Amino acid sequence: MSYDYTGNAAKLLSLGEIGTFGAWRDYLKLGLTADDVPELLRIIDDESLYDLDLFSAEGWAPIHAWRALGQLRAAEAAEPLTKLLNRIETDDDDYAIEDIPTALAMIGTPALAPLMTVVGDSDASEYVRSAAIRAIAGAVQTDDEHRAEIVHFLAEVLDRHEPERAVNAYLVSALVDLRAVEAASSMEAAFDTNVVALDLLGDWETVQVALGLLDKRITPKPSSWLRAEAVASGRLDSDDELAWPDVADDQGDAAKEAADKERRRKARKAEKSARKQQRAKKKKKRK
Repeated sequence: MSYDYTGNAAKLLSLGEIGTFGAWRDYLKLGLTADDVPELLRIIDDESLYDLDLFSAEGWAPIHAWRALGQLRAAEAAEPLTKLLNRIETDDDDYAIEDIPTALAMIGTPALAPLMTVVGDSDASEYVRSAAIRAIAGAVQTDDEHRAEIVHFLAEVLDRHEPERAVNAYLVSALVDLRAVEAASSMEAAFDTNVVALDLLGDWETVQVALGLLDKRITPKPSSWLRAEAVASGRLDSDDELAWPDVADDQGDAAKEAADKERRRKARKAEKSARKQQRAKKKKKRK
Protein backbone atom coordinates (compact mmCIF):
# COMPACT_ATOMS: atom_id res chain seq x y z
CA MET A 1 0.00 0.00 0.00
CA SER A 2 1.29 3.45 -0.86
CA TYR A 3 0.91 6.51 1.36
CA ASP A 4 0.72 10.17 0.39
CA TYR A 5 2.49 11.74 3.35
CA THR A 6 4.71 14.67 2.48
CA GLY A 7 7.68 16.54 3.88
CA ASN A 8 9.98 15.21 6.56
CA ALA A 9 7.08 13.40 8.23
CA ALA A 10 7.10 10.93 5.34
CA LYS A 11 10.52 9.70 6.53
CA LEU A 12 8.85 8.09 9.54
CA LEU A 13 7.23 5.44 7.36
CA SER A 14 10.62 3.95 6.51
CA LEU A 15 12.31 4.15 9.92
CA GLY A 16 10.98 0.77 11.07
CA GLU A 17 11.56 -0.72 14.50
CA ILE A 18 12.26 1.76 17.27
CA GLY A 19 14.92 -0.36 18.95
CA THR A 20 15.31 -0.46 22.72
CA PHE A 21 11.96 -0.18 24.49
CA GLY A 22 11.71 3.22 26.15
CA ALA A 23 14.67 4.76 24.28
CA TRP A 24 13.66 7.61 21.97
CA ARG A 25 15.68 8.83 18.99
CA ASP A 26 16.04 12.56 18.33
CA TYR A 27 13.41 13.16 15.64
CA LEU A 28 14.43 16.78 15.21
CA LYS A 29 17.63 15.51 13.59
CA LEU A 30 15.43 14.24 10.75
CA GLY A 31 14.59 17.85 10.02
CA LEU A 32 11.14 17.73 11.59
CA THR A 33 9.77 21.15 12.56
CA ALA A 34 6.44 22.72 13.50
CA ASP A 35 5.60 22.76 9.79
CA ASP A 36 5.43 18.95 9.86
CA VAL A 37 2.88 18.78 12.69
CA PRO A 38 -0.19 18.51 10.41
CA GLU A 39 1.31 15.49 8.63
CA LEU A 40 2.36 13.92 11.92
CA LEU A 41 -1.21 14.29 13.16
CA ARG A 42 -2.44 12.57 10.02
CA ILE A 43 -0.09 9.66 10.73
CA ILE A 44 -1.30 9.11 14.29
CA ASP A 45 -4.90 9.24 13.03
CA ASP A 46 -4.36 6.76 10.17
CA GLU A 47 -6.11 3.51 11.14
CA SER A 48 -4.58 1.68 8.18
CA LEU A 49 -1.16 2.06 9.82
CA TYR A 50 -2.40 0.57 13.10
CA ASP A 51 -3.82 -2.38 11.16
CA LEU A 52 -0.30 -3.28 9.99
CA ASP A 53 1.85 -5.62 12.04
CA LEU A 54 5.21 -4.48 13.36
CA PHE A 55 7.09 -6.59 10.84
CA SER A 56 6.49 -3.79 8.34
CA ALA A 57 8.31 -0.47 8.65
CA GLU A 58 5.09 1.48 8.13
CA GLY A 59 3.51 -0.21 11.16
CA TRP A 60 5.96 1.64 13.40
CA ALA A 61 5.14 5.06 11.92
CA PRO A 62 2.44 6.09 14.45
CA ILE A 63 4.84 5.39 17.33
CA HIS A 64 7.53 7.51 15.69
CA ALA A 65 4.95 10.21 14.98
CA TRP A 66 3.59 10.59 18.50
CA ARG A 67 7.15 10.65 19.85
CA ALA A 68 8.06 13.36 17.35
CA LEU A 69 4.99 15.40 18.33
CA GLY A 70 6.12 15.22 21.94
CA GLN A 71 9.64 16.35 21.12
CA LEU A 72 8.23 19.22 19.05
CA ARG A 73 6.02 20.17 22.03
CA ALA A 74 3.20 20.53 19.52
CA ALA A 75 0.25 22.16 21.30
CA GLU A 76 -2.02 21.13 18.41
CA ALA A 77 -1.32 17.50 19.30
CA ALA A 78 -2.57 17.73 22.89
CA GLU A 79 -6.20 16.87 22.13
CA PRO A 80 -5.51 14.17 19.48
CA LEU A 81 -2.91 12.45 21.68
CA THR A 82 -5.25 12.53 24.67
CA LYS A 83 -7.93 10.82 22.55
CA LEU A 84 -5.31 8.32 21.43
CA LEU A 85 -4.95 7.16 25.04
CA ASN A 86 -8.03 5.04 24.33
CA ARG A 87 -5.75 2.64 22.45
CA ILE A 88 -4.56 1.52 25.88
CA GLU A 89 -8.04 0.15 26.54
CA THR A 90 -8.93 -1.13 23.07
CA ASP A 91 -5.59 -2.59 21.95
CA ASP A 92 -3.60 -3.26 25.15
CA ASP A 93 -0.86 -1.32 23.35
CA ASP A 94 2.29 -1.28 25.51
CA TYR A 95 3.90 1.44 23.38
CA ALA A 96 0.83 3.63 23.80
CA ILE A 97 0.82 3.01 27.56
CA GLU A 98 4.42 4.15 27.96
CA ASP A 99 4.83 6.67 25.15
CA ILE A 100 1.68 8.74 24.89
CA PRO A 101 1.73 9.99 28.51
CA THR A 102 5.40 10.87 27.99
CA ALA A 103 4.66 12.75 24.76
CA LEU A 104 1.81 14.65 26.43
CA ALA A 105 4.08 15.50 29.36
CA MET A 106 6.61 16.95 26.90
CA ILE A 107 3.89 19.14 25.39
CA GLY A 108 3.29 20.53 28.86
CA THR A 109 0.68 23.17 29.69
CA PRO A 110 -1.42 22.84 26.49
CA ALA A 111 -2.05 19.19 27.39
CA LEU A 112 -3.40 19.89 30.87
CA ALA A 113 -7.00 20.81 29.98
CA PRO A 114 -7.82 17.70 27.88
CA LEU A 115 -6.02 15.46 30.35
CA MET A 116 -7.91 16.92 33.30
CA THR A 117 -11.18 16.22 31.47
CA VAL A 118 -10.22 12.54 31.19
CA VAL A 119 -9.03 12.23 34.79
CA GLY A 120 -12.17 13.88 36.12
CA ASP A 121 -14.48 11.60 34.12
CA SER A 122 -15.60 8.80 36.45
CA ASP A 123 -17.06 6.92 33.47
CA ALA A 124 -13.75 6.78 31.59
CA SER A 125 -11.64 3.61 31.64
CA GLU A 126 -9.45 3.34 34.73
CA TYR A 127 -6.50 2.41 32.51
CA VAL A 128 -6.93 5.54 30.39
CA ARG A 129 -7.45 7.73 33.48
CA SER A 130 -4.31 6.30 35.10
CA ALA A 131 -2.26 7.09 31.99
CA ALA A 132 -3.70 10.61 31.89
CA ILE A 133 -2.72 11.15 35.53
CA ARG A 134 0.87 10.15 34.74
CA ALA A 135 0.87 12.58 31.82
CA ILE A 136 -0.42 15.43 34.00
CA ALA A 137 2.28 14.87 36.61
CA GLY A 138 4.93 14.85 33.89
CA ALA A 139 3.52 17.97 32.24
CA VAL A 140 3.61 19.92 35.51
CA GLN A 141 7.18 18.78 36.13
CA THR A 142 8.04 20.09 32.65
CA ASP A 143 6.36 23.44 33.37
CA ASP A 144 5.42 24.04 37.02
CA GLU A 145 3.48 27.27 36.43
CA HIS A 146 0.21 25.42 37.09
CA ARG A 147 1.46 23.21 39.92
CA ALA A 148 -0.86 24.60 42.62
CA GLU A 149 -3.90 24.26 40.36
CA ILE A 150 -3.02 20.68 39.45
CA VAL A 151 -2.29 19.62 43.02
CA HIS A 152 -5.69 20.99 44.04
CA PHE A 153 -7.37 19.17 41.13
CA LEU A 154 -5.70 15.82 41.81
CA ALA A 155 -6.51 16.05 45.53
CA GLU A 156 -10.11 16.94 44.70
CA VAL A 157 -10.51 13.85 42.51
CA LEU A 158 -8.85 11.72 45.19
CA ASP A 159 -11.29 13.11 47.77
CA ARG A 160 -14.15 11.45 45.88
CA HIS A 161 -12.92 8.08 47.19
CA GLU A 162 -14.02 6.34 43.99
CA PRO A 163 -13.78 2.53 43.95
CA GLU A 164 -11.14 2.45 41.18
CA ARG A 165 -8.16 1.60 43.38
CA ALA A 166 -5.58 1.88 40.58
CA VAL A 167 -6.77 5.37 39.63
CA ASN A 168 -6.47 6.49 43.24
CA ALA A 169 -2.99 4.98 43.48
CA TYR A 170 -1.87 6.94 40.41
CA LEU A 171 -3.39 10.10 41.90
CA VAL A 172 -1.30 9.55 45.03
CA SER A 173 1.76 8.75 42.91
CA ALA A 174 1.34 12.00 40.98
CA LEU A 175 0.99 13.99 44.19
CA VAL A 176 4.17 12.36 45.51
CA ASP A 177 5.99 13.18 42.26
CA LEU A 178 4.91 16.79 42.73
CA ARG A 179 6.05 16.73 46.37
CA ALA A 180 2.54 17.84 47.31
CA VAL A 181 2.82 17.83 51.10
CA GLU A 182 -0.14 20.21 51.15
CA ALA A 183 -2.35 17.33 49.90
CA ALA A 184 -1.27 14.97 52.70
CA SER A 185 -4.69 14.99 54.38
CA SER A 186 -6.39 13.91 51.14
CA MET A 187 -3.91 11.09 50.66
CA GLU A 188 -4.21 9.92 54.26
CA ALA A 189 -8.02 9.90 54.06
CA ALA A 190 -7.93 7.84 50.86
CA PHE A 191 -5.67 5.23 52.47
CA ASP A 192 -7.83 5.21 55.62
CA THR A 193 -10.88 4.54 53.45
CA ASN A 194 -9.00 1.67 51.73
CA VAL A 195 -9.54 2.92 48.18
CA VAL A 196 -5.85 3.08 47.15
CA ALA A 197 -4.13 0.13 45.47
CA LEU A 198 -1.02 -0.78 47.45
CA ASP A 199 0.93 -2.38 44.62
CA LEU A 200 2.08 0.88 43.00
CA LEU A 201 3.69 2.90 45.80
CA GLY A 202 2.84 1.01 48.97
CA ASP A 203 0.82 2.21 51.96
CA TRP A 204 0.38 5.56 53.70
CA GLU A 205 3.57 5.08 55.70
CA THR A 206 5.55 4.58 52.50
CA VAL A 207 4.06 7.75 51.07
CA GLN A 208 4.86 9.72 54.23
CA VAL A 209 8.49 8.63 53.99
CA ALA A 210 8.58 9.63 50.31
CA LEU A 211 7.17 13.06 51.17
CA GLY A 212 9.58 13.56 54.06
CA LEU A 213 6.78 13.46 56.65
CA LEU A 214 8.38 10.42 58.29
CA ASP A 215 12.07 9.59 58.55
CA LYS A 216 11.34 5.87 58.34
CA ARG A 217 8.51 3.37 58.62
CA ILE A 218 6.85 2.79 61.99
CA THR A 219 5.45 -0.66 61.19
CA PRO A 220 7.22 -3.52 59.38
CA LYS A 221 7.00 -3.39 55.60
CA PRO A 222 5.05 -6.27 53.97
CA SER A 223 7.19 -8.82 52.15
CA SER A 224 5.14 -8.19 49.00
CA TRP A 225 3.00 -5.17 48.21
CA LEU A 226 1.19 -7.20 45.58
CA ARG A 227 0.05 -9.67 48.22
CA ALA A 228 -0.84 -6.80 50.54
CA GLU A 229 -3.00 -5.29 47.79
CA ALA A 230 -4.63 -8.66 47.10
CA VAL A 231 -5.65 -8.88 50.74
CA ALA A 232 -6.73 -5.23 50.97
CA SER A 233 -8.86 -5.47 47.83
CA GLY A 234 -10.37 -8.82 48.81
CA ARG A 235 -8.84 -10.75 45.88
CA LEU A 236 -6.39 -12.77 48.02
CA ASP A 237 -4.10 -13.35 45.05
CA SER A 238 -1.00 -15.22 46.25
CA ASP A 239 0.94 -15.35 42.97
CA ASP A 240 4.58 -15.00 44.10
CA GLU A 241 5.80 -14.62 40.54
CA LEU A 242 4.26 -11.15 40.29
CA ALA A 243 5.88 -9.84 43.47
CA TRP A 244 8.80 -7.45 43.10
CA PRO A 245 11.58 -6.41 45.46
CA ASP A 246 11.46 -3.01 47.10
CA VAL A 247 14.16 -0.46 46.29
CA ALA A 248 16.48 0.35 49.18
CA ASP A 249 16.31 3.94 50.40
CA ASP A 250 19.99 4.50 49.71
CA GLN A 251 19.82 3.54 46.04
CA GLY A 252 20.21 6.25 43.43
CA ASP A 253 17.50 7.96 41.40
CA ALA A 254 18.25 5.83 38.32
CA ALA A 255 17.70 2.61 40.26
CA LYS A 256 14.48 3.92 41.76
CA GLU A 257 13.21 5.07 38.37
CA ALA A 258 13.97 1.64 36.88
CA ALA A 259 12.16 -0.02 39.77
CA ASP A 260 9.17 2.29 39.32
CA LYS A 261 8.96 1.34 35.64
CA GLU A 262 9.15 -2.33 36.58
CA ARG A 263 6.35 -1.83 39.10
CA ARG A 264 4.20 -0.18 36.45
CA ARG A 265 4.94 -2.97 33.97
CA LYS A 266 3.95 -5.65 36.43
CA ALA A 267 0.92 -3.69 37.57
CA ARG A 268 -0.18 -3.47 33.93
CA LYS A 269 0.33 -7.20 33.57
CA ALA A 270 -1.90 -7.80 36.57
CA GLU A 271 -4.45 -5.31 35.22
CA LYS A 272 -4.54 -7.05 31.84
CA SER A 273 -5.04 -10.40 33.53
CA ALA A 274 -7.91 -9.00 35.58
CA ARG A 275 -9.43 -7.46 32.46
CA LYS A 276 -9.34 -10.79 30.63
CA GLN A 277 -11.05 -12.47 33.57
CA GLN A 278 -13.77 -9.81 33.55
CA ARG A 279 -14.34 -10.31 29.82
CA ALA A 280 -14.53 -14.08 30.28
CA LYS A 281 -17.17 -13.65 33.00
CA LYS A 282 -19.23 -11.38 30.75
CA LYS A 283 -19.10 -13.97 27.95
CA LYS A 284 -20.33 -16.68 30.32
CA LYS A 285 -23.23 -14.47 31.42
CA ARG A 286 -24.25 -13.85 27.80
CA LYS A 287 -24.31 -17.60 27.22
